[in-house]
Amino acid sequence: MGKYIIAGGSGFIGRHLSTLLIKEGHQVVVLTTKKDNIVSAENQRRYVYWNPKKNYIDESFSEYDCKLINLAGANVAERRWTSARKKEILASRLDSLNTLYAAVEKKQLQATHLVSSSAIGYYGNGDTLFSEEDPGDESFLSTTCRQWEEAAWKFAQLHVPVAVMRTGIVLGKEAGALNEFLKPLQFGIAGIPSKGNQIYSWIHIDDISRLCYYLSSNSNEGIFNAVAPHPASVNRIIDAMITHTKPFFMKIHVPNFLLQLMLGEMAIEVLKSTNVSSEKIQQEGFTFLFDEIDTCIDNLMH
Repeated sequence: MGKYIIAGGSGFIGRHLSTLLIKEGHQVVVLTTKKDNIVSAENQRRYVYWNPKKNYIDESFSEYDCKLINLAGANVAERRWTSARKKEILASRLDSLNTLYAAVEKKQLQATHLVSSSAIGYYGNGDTLFSEEDPGDESFLSTTCRQWEEAAWKFAQLHVPVAVMRTGIVLGKEAGALNEFLKPLQFGIAGIPSKGNQIYSWIHIDDISRLCYYLSSNSNEGIFNAVAPHPASVNRIIDAMITHTKPFFMKIHVPNFLLQLMLGEMAIEVLKSTNVSSEKIQQEGFTFLFDEIDTCIDNLMH
């Protein structure tokens, strides 16, 4: 039985991951910014207060021989990217890692491994298949991911092995991109950004949780794309959802200029193709439960 500390453990991925870890017999500590959570500890999961903005973790808490999993960071799709929001998105990621780093440095946490989240927003727009060795571009998300990853690599200075997950679009029932696609489908309408030909690299919520656990339990080091083996076009994703939607009336293609008016700079990410390879993690021995979009959507909408 191991000890896991999850930063960002109250979020969409974190909740699934902590449930998986507990099912596997591990102890889980979720770092939370909400003091109300602390009184609601259950089973093998407990909560510890932290405030990354102030570089603070509850001083009464310490742990040795533990594995760290960092999923913390403001939701990039929550609202428009004003200059203030951009600063918040970046700061939320760097503050979290810097707070964990300080806790390891002063031995409040004696960590044996770190898994830290990043995103496929690191890669640019293009139809070529991106691997972990490919460079990013100068877009906001790419530069954010570079700084985010650099903050994670610092842990190597403390002799903590690091694995970075560049996560794709996570599909699950309770939250994430699936719900955004389903909102208009509830009324029999499919809202498709642009022509729908852009490629999205996606991953099922169960697989991202399993992959995170796999990297941690095997103490892998390096960068790994956390995406299913077969990326899909937006049209293909929508078509898979339509088979489960009744009634269905029409597809509406939302033109680029309207998306740019609605979303501002964030429209870049909705409109771009990011075709990302999962070959590296598969060569490490990880197998996906959901490698095709049809089986993924069937599972989530059944």
